[in-house]
Amino acid sequence: MKRSLTISLCLVVWLCVLSLLSVAGGQESQPNFDSIRDYLDQSVRNETVAGGSVVVFHQGNVVFQTGFGYADIESGRPFEITTPVIVASVSKPLLGTTMFRLAQSGKLDRKLDLAAPLTDYLPEFRDSKLADGTALARPPKVGELLTHTSGLRFDQANNGRIWFQQWTRGKTIEQVVKKVAFDFPFVRQPGTKFAYSGIGTDVLARVAEVATGLPRNEILRTHLCKPLDMANTFYRDQAGLKRHGVTMPTRYRLSEIDKGTGEKESPPTQRTLVLYQGRPVPETDRYGSSGGTVISTAPDLLKWLRMIRDAKIGKDESYLKQSTLNEMLAEHRLGKITSMGLFVRARSDSGEPVRLGHTGSSGTNVWIDFESDTIGIMLTQTLGSDIKPFRIELEKKIMATVEK
Repeated sequence: MKRSLTISLCLVVWLCVLSLLSVAGGQESQPNFDSIRDYLDQSVRNETVAGGSVVVFHQGNVVFQTGFGYADIESGRPFEITTPVIVASVSKPLLGTTMFRLAQSGKLDRKLDLAAPLTDYLPEFRDSKLADGTALARPPKVGELLTHTSGLRFDQANNGRIWFQQWTRGKTIEQVVKKVAFDFPFVRQPGTKFAYSGIGTDVLARVAEVATGLPRNEILRTHLCKPLDMANTFYRDQAGLKRHGVTMPTRYRLSEIDKGTGEKESPPTQRTLVLYQGRPVPETDRYGSSGGTVISTAPDLLKWLRMIRDAKIGKDESYLKQSTLNEMLAEHRLGKITSMGLFVRARSDSGEPVRLGHTGSSGTNVWIDFESDTIGIMLTQTLGSDIKPFRIELEKKIMATVEK
């Protein structure tokens, strides 16, 4: 009896030890994000950024998520993990993903072929020329609109950002793109050079409209948001804002006035946050930049990036077949960009792309690192060019934390 009791007690003690070791081991394997929290809080105190949301997914789990700072400084409204933002140019790979889904589907008004000439869908580009009158050697391919190699006017060129121009207000995408076809000559031969072009993304959206018979905003809802359950993602227009009933965060930028001296300095050493004047909300299904006006949240963007991760490893091909995904992630020979529009940020020792990402001018950043199995999302509404050092440093800190 005593021997039996002794054995039982020994077993209980041994199980307790194993349990404690298991807990301790689990704690050691979890990344510690205290330094990330400190960095975010310090950046808000220093007025580097007004606020934002951060999500980190690592090896199958969300290991860190937080809102930080303010969605509106004056009222003290906090920035939460579910606060919606204008994701700016992160809109481009979202539309790129949608285009590959459409190309994979056979249930369209017209088959979408990303390798087809643009003129198969938009005949108004048949007589396109270079600015000097030289004829194009060939029309751009539809897919070249995704990789910014179409030869269309790029953002830094004169009149390259048409979404800022008054003539686009109240127009349909069809009307805007037809004017581009007739009045905006190509700046170079298609397929010869990378040049970042938001105009090209607008033309791409119009191709999608022709192929599906749907307006652009409905294409995103039907072919991306609904299948991936991204309930809080939509193109910015009056109907979308009303339907979702969201309160958008205030947009900020850093002033050119040094808060220490009160004088305009170039560059000022101590800048302060001031209001950023955004563009008016378009009427329903009217033009807004196709590559810059999607509204989304961190949890929604995680669903999109997880789909890419899961399809790549063959875990879930319900949205995209693995073969389609591989084509979508293939690196273009120009510009260090994938076929869907995500940029290559890091490579393996053998030179293969292992980290892809995209930023937005509103202060957004998303990336997916296949080598460490990490997804990172940072959303703010503080002007992207103003917070570039913060954005780069935050990504470095997050990757260093998960790779320890």
